[in-house]
Formats: sequence, C-alpha cells, structure tokens
Amino acid sequence: MAVVGEAASATVAAAQGSSERGVLREAIHRARMPSLAGIAYEAMGLAWIFGALAALTILSLVVEDKEVMSSALARRFAVPKGTSAIVFFALAAPLILTATRVGAGLARMAAPGAPKGRKPTARNAWRSGISVQVSAFGIWLQIFGMMASATFVLIGPLVGLSLLIGPEALGPFSGILSGLALTLTFVYGAELGALQELATASLVRHRRGVGSAVLHAWRLMKSKPSESRRKAAADFAARFAVVAGSLAVAGSLGSGWGLALFVAIAALVGSVRCQAWSLQYPRLGGLEPQVLSDED
Repeated sequence: MAVVGEAASATVAAAQGSSERGVLREAIHRARMPSLAGIAYEAMGLAWIFGALAALTILSLVVEDKEVMSSALARRFAVPKGTSAIVFFALAAPLILTATRVGAGLARMAAPGAPKGRKPTARNAWRSGISVQVSAFGIWLQIFGMMASATFVLIGPLVGLSLLIGPEALGPFSGILSGLALTLTFVYGAELGALQELATASLVRHRRGVGSAVLHAWRLMKSKPSESRRKAAADFAARFAVVAGSLAVAGSLGSGWGLALFVAIAALVGSVRCQAWSLQYPRLGGLEPQVLSDED
C-alpha cells in the first residue's frame, strides 16, 4: 500500500509539473516579446514591493539611528533613505498610474472573449484599459496598503526592541528574529503578488469592483491552496530575481543601469507573465466571460 501511495504521489507530481510546463509553453507562444505593454504589466505587479519599501522608509524616518534599522534587518538589505525615497515615490506616482492602466489593458486583451486580431501593443493596451483603470489602480493600492501594514507588524516590533534594549543586547537572537520576520514578510508578499494577479484577471473579465475582485481572488486561492501556493512561489521567485538583479546592477554600476536592466527584462517577461496568469485563472476555478464589451 505504501508503494502504491508513493507511486500515486509521484504520478500526481509529474502530472502537475507537466501541466505547469504546458502553461509556460503556451504563455510564451501567445506572448509578444519584447513588449512595451509587458513592461507596464511587470511594473504593475510591484505593488507589494512598493508597500514594503514605503513601510521601511517611514520606519527609517521615525528611527534616525541607522544602526538600529540595520540590526532589525540583519544587515541583509539597505535601509531606504528617507528624503530620496520620498522623491522616488513622488516621481513614481504618475508612472504607476500609467502602468496600471496599460497592464490591466494587456490583461484584458489576453482574456478569452477579447476581439481577435488586435495586437497587444502598448497603444492598444492603453485603449483597452480605459474602462478598468480606476479599479485596477484600486487593487494596486489595496495590495500596497496590505503589504505596508504587514511590514510594520513584522519589522516594527524588531525596530522597537532594538531601540528599547540596544542592538548589541540582542546578540545572535537579532539575526534569528530578523530572519524569521523577513521570511514571513516575503511569504506574505508572494501571496499578495498572486492575489493581485488573480484579482486583476477577475476584474478585466467581469468588471467587478475593487473589493469584489480581491475577495474573489482570495476565494480562488483558498479553494485550491496547494496549487495557488505553488503558482505564487514560482511567480515570486521570477519577480524577485528580476528586482534583485536590477538592484544589484544599480548598486554596482548606478541607478540608470539598474533601471535599464529592469526595463529590458520586463520587456521580455512581462507579457509572458500576463499570459500565464490569464491561463491560470480558469485552472484555479475562475469563470470565463463569453465576450468582453467596451474594449475601445
């Protein structure tokens, strides 16, 4: 019986792996590469990263002692500088608004029921996103706020503890506690990333409100937790590699080179990611519309 059980488990795992590879192949086949609209879609998916950065920026403004912040983060990440981060968020705001409209438009064009023959260019995605741009930005804000709140909850107590007793007093426990907090932060970020993708897919298909789209996405993830976690983990790993690589290049060669690398990679993977989540949406239980109206 044990042998039969192990064989069955291996068969299921192989089938799941084959299915995932099939989705990836189909997504690559359907994607347009390179793609300006894909850059926007990739940028739209950074809501949880922006939320974490915003929370860390606020903490760094409140706590002026950089040693305390570095201790809380176990020196794994550079603490955002308050003034420069505020300027960055101010400059990024209009780009985020543009990215959410174009990204949602591209997701709409990737969904079944969209007009055939329309190329997924940035211009067409901009036109397709006009009717859902407000709700798409609302989803972005909700994911942003949820991640910022979680970062405060997970990292804030470590900062407060370091302020109360001093970084040196924590000793080796500093690395253990911060490592645990960062791990939980990343896991939550991965879940939020998948939640945003599914909520956007639901929004562009059924014209839901922000709350309804996010709640529907959460229900889809709860209905198939193992499958949704695998997809969230894979999506997180790919996105983290893009962002981490861009930040590494920015740190060694300058911010301009880091941004150029992100744009280059996003132009290749953004459209693939969009198509992949469009294919995954019905696999997790989402219903497809017959026709998408108001495409223009």
